[in-house]
Amino acid sequence: MENYLILLYLCFIIAIQSCVGVGVLVLGTPFLLIMNFNIIEIFFILLPLSILTSFGNLLIIKLSNKEIKLTNLKKLKKFFGICVPSIIVGLFILKNFENYINFKILVSIVIIFSILLITYQDRIKFRINFFRISTLSIIGIIHGLTNSGGTLMSLSLSHDQKKIGARNSITFFYLFLAIIQYLITIIIFFESFYFPELRDFILILTFGLLIGNIFIKFLSENKFKLMINFLAISSSLILLFN
Repeated sequence: MENYLILLYLCFIIAIQSCVGVGVLVLGTPFLLIMNFNIIEIFFILLPLSILTSFGNLLIIKLSNKEIKLTNLKKLKKFFGICVPSIIVGLFILKNFENYINFKILVSIVIIFSILLITYQDRIKFRINFFRISTLSIIGIIHGLTNSGGTLMSLSLSHDQKKIGARNSITFFYLFLAIIQYLITIIIFFESFYFPELRDFILILTFGLLIGNIFIKFLSENKFKLMINFLAISSSLILLFN
């Protein structure tokens, strides 16, 4: 029953990620921490799932909106140049201090701080630009350490974009963020490497993608941005009150 509950929840968060660009890592990490998985196991379960979800959604977005451009090469080079070393730093901190960190509290703090920063950035006169070196560095380190760097990324990318553009940008950069982290995680934690059951993996991925891409058609601009904030808040509250 516990395995079926996990599979059902994973299917749900794949559908969520198909709607708003994030979900598998943002909501999956707190849930699996509550289910007493350790943080390394969570990386190896969720990262490949997130990668395939984002890749599937990018294909669907591109086929249904052929005029949409994914991104320019300059932005992609900057993203790789800063995020790769930052994720390595985060993963090395994790490797050396894993036993000393309360990940439930840390992940909650990261998510709540990201929401507050985005919500009140106008009042404190601080504009969060995703492509600033400082922002990319913070996202990379946080993602390498907690799997939750995508929260800040999704909030900053969706802040001043329309639904279609925001969903495309979040999905694109979230895909590469997860790929980078997954490859580096395999290198650093190779002795812990494993892959989820392939049959269940394909099944929940297929259903999640279908459900999410149908549901997104009924989601308005305001509800889209509200859903991103709601997901971030929900995942942090789940951990804090567990």
